[in-house]
Order: sequence, then C-alpha cells, then structure tokens
Amino acid sequence: MPTLTNTSLPLILTLLLMAGGCSNEALVQPAQLPYDNSNPVIYDNDWTNDYVDWYLMALASAGDIQYVGISTSSSIAPYNRYMPADALAREQQRRSDIVHMGRSSGLRNIPDPVPGSFGPLVRPASGRLRDTVILDSPGSRQIIKAAHATGAGKPLLVIVGGPLTTVANAWLMDPSIADKIIVAWFDNYNRGMIGFNGWSDGWAAYIALQHLALVQFTNDSKPYAQAPKSRLMQLPESPAKEFMLASTPDVLDPQGDVDGPPAIPLMRKDYAVRAQRVSFGGWHRRDGHSMPLFRDDPDGRAIVVTGVNQDVATQEWWRAIENPDAWHPPLQ
Repeated sequence: MPTLTNTSLPLILTLLLMAGGCSNEALVQPAQLPYDNSNPVIYDNDWTNDYVDWYLMALASAGDIQYVGISTSSSIAPYNRYMPADALAREQQRRSDIVHMGRSSGLRNIPDPVPGSFGPLVRPASGRLRDTVILDSPGSRQIIKAAHATGAGKPLLVIVGGPLTTVANAWLMDPSIADKIIVAWFDNYNRGMIGFNGWSDGWAAYIALQHLALVQFTNDSKPYAQAPKSRLMQLPESPAKEFMLASTPDVLDPQGDVDGPPAIPLMRKDYAVRAQRVSFGGWHRRDGHSMPLFRDDPDGRAIVVTGVNQDVATQEWWRAIENPDAWHPPLQ
C-alpha cells in the first residue's frame, strides 16, 4: 500500500544488467513510486489536446480507478504570453465538452470538471511561502475536499499536465493537506522544474517541491504512449473517436500522449525503471521567470523518473482505450 515516508518508499534505482540473449527490458527492475490505482485521482491540466483525459476516463469507466476531480488551470498573460485569459477560458469549456463527449460515448464514473486557478502565484517580497497571495479557485477547493476524504494510507493523487498553480494554491489555502496528497506531473527536464510547465509558474513549482510529495516525469526519457491516428481510426465510431482524431497533440511527440506519463503507473508498476530522489538546488532564470533546479538528495521527498519503458506505456494506453468494460451504452 503506498505511503509518503522515505523509509517505507525506498527508491529502487534500476540495475540495467546485460545477460546472454536477454533484452535490457527483460532485466529491468521497476522503480518504486508512491502511488497506484488504489489512490483516488484528480486530474489538472492547462490544455486539452493530449489524450490523457480519454485514458483516465476509460480507467474510471472500467472501474480501474476512483476518479474524483478534474480541473483546468494555467498562468495567463502577460506573465504567460502563450495563454491569454480568454484562451484559458476556452480550454476550460473544451474540457467540459470532452467530459460530455465521453459520457455520450458510453464512458461512466466521470466527475464534472471545474475551473482551476488563473495564475501565476507570485513570490512575495518577504520571500516567505505563507505570505504568497492566494488565488482561490474551485479546483483548489476540490483538491482540499478530496484530500481530507481519503482513507488512511491512500493519499489523493493529483496528476498535473500543466503548471502547479492549482495544487500549490490548495496547499496555501490548507497546509494540512501536505501529507494527504501526492503530485505526479510532467515537465521537460530531469535537472529541475525548468521546462514549459515550470516556466509557467515557477513559484507554484517551488511550493510543491518544498512541501508536497512530488513525482516528476520528463521529456528526457521519451516516455510517451504512442497513439498514431492510423490506429485511432480503427476504434468504433463515437464522439470520443472523432475528438481524438481531430486533436493536434504536443509538438514534443506528434503521435504521443505527452502529458500522460504520470498516469501510466496507476496500472503498470513496470513502467518507471529508473528514478532518483531530489530536493531544491537553486534557481534557474529564463525570460524573466525563476524556476527551481534540483540537487540529488537521498532524503529528498521529490522523485524524478529518469527512465521508463515506452512500450509499457503504449501497451497500457491501448489496453485501457480498447477495454470493452469501459464502454457502456450511452446514458439517455
């Protein structure tokens, strides 16, 4: 059963052994991560073109996970020049549309999405975390409520595909949730929270790194489940299929579920094969934004997944999407 302590969550670094006639994949021991499908799940992201929504909805509909919340949040312009406020509002509406299309396609057990925080969180002049101005949002309140509703030994898992604004804001609103949640998120690099998602709200990333159990997946390990359009076309006709075919996935991998890596360990412990513990190691500056760097720390509460088995991700994604137990007659 997953817990949050360093002693009960030893991080097993993968031994890549070579033996006659055996592949590396066959000899890899999984890295132990602090969550699985027994943890209640909330999903937060800043955009809707990846396929994570569909994977998580399929898991929930088949009874594989307890899906308790969905939110959409981001920093906005002028801080984040790529996300004007009206664009974020459109993404929030589009996520509501995705849930409606999922239900119309026969997916069940899906929570109603709520708006997350419009960031960024701003570092106060004092530099003290508790002096940060709170950005209240339904998404943050959803996290707090779900965190307090979890059973002993089963913390809430918050999967984040964008900046950490909403989850960090939840901690600011109620620090008592710190031992009741795990944050699994995606950013670009192993050496810090210095990719686009960290750039989008570096102060939120710092808060999460300092006070929450954090697992980071990165582009450095090329971790994406492959979902080419040619195979998506073979799915039965449904609003879900139409949406996925019309989506334009992330440029990091046009055929991949780029924000999906944190979700795969829910069902596959053998996905993550290398990882290391880290803690705060200083600041990185880019375009006027400050973002946390990592330092190796055997006692750090944060984990960076540095190696994965991509074939496992692809197999698991398609298993969930093609699982007949996930697709029911649409509710009238």
